[in-house]
Amino acid sequence: MEGGVEAILVRHGESTANARGIWQGRLDFPLSRQGWRQAAQLGRALRSRPVAAIYSSPQLRAVQTARAVAGELGRPPGAVVLLDGLAERHGGILQGTAWAELEARDPELVRRFWSLPDGERWQLLGAESTPAVVERSRQALEEIRGRHGPDEAAVVVSHGGLLETLLMDLLGAEALGGRRLPNASVTRLLLADPAPRLLELGSTAHLEGGGEAPPGPAGW
Repeated sequence: MEGGVEAILVRHGESTANARGIWQGRLDFPLSRQGWRQAAQLGRALRSRPVAAIYSSPQLRAVQTARAVAGELGRPPGAVVLLDGLAERHGGILQGTAWAELEARDPELVRRFWSLPDGERWQLLGAESTPAVVERSRQALEEIRGRHGPDEAAVVVSHGGLLETLLMDLLGAEALGGRRLPNASVTRLLLADPAPRLLELGSTAHLEGGGEAPPGPAGW
């Protein structure tokens, strides 16, 4: 791992809301049956990694994913460390709404959303601002880095919206290349000076049948 802490960033497994195309934000939904399968497959794939700790957003879908991973690694549910800074972006008026439903109900709002710069589009929806998401997610990542020595790895279970926002801030706006992070995907970052380095982006090689992200903006 070349002298840095490896952050294994995981988007939670599919939730019941993901399966229905519903924007969740800070609302809590459990994993679907598919989500539980994904979490187990992920955990088995991580058995070969030198995982020192498992961190998670406090939201149900992330916690269930993290604890399933912990179980596959032979660790108790209590081994999962919850960090508030890993929670999903508050989605404002989008929370609890399907993106397709919003497009049908208020196409003008959707048009305005996509036409505005990132900082303004979330304000339009009454959602958490991008700077706020970046600040707390960076703090969480720094806290994780500070808890581990060189050549250790930490699993970090969070959400699509937060992880994509964080990655674009750390690595540049083009870091994702227009991609979305699928459920239960793995993105690996080497946390080292002078800057983090991307090792792997949105891999679903460990999942049966792979995986893909739903349409619409990040934050499901």
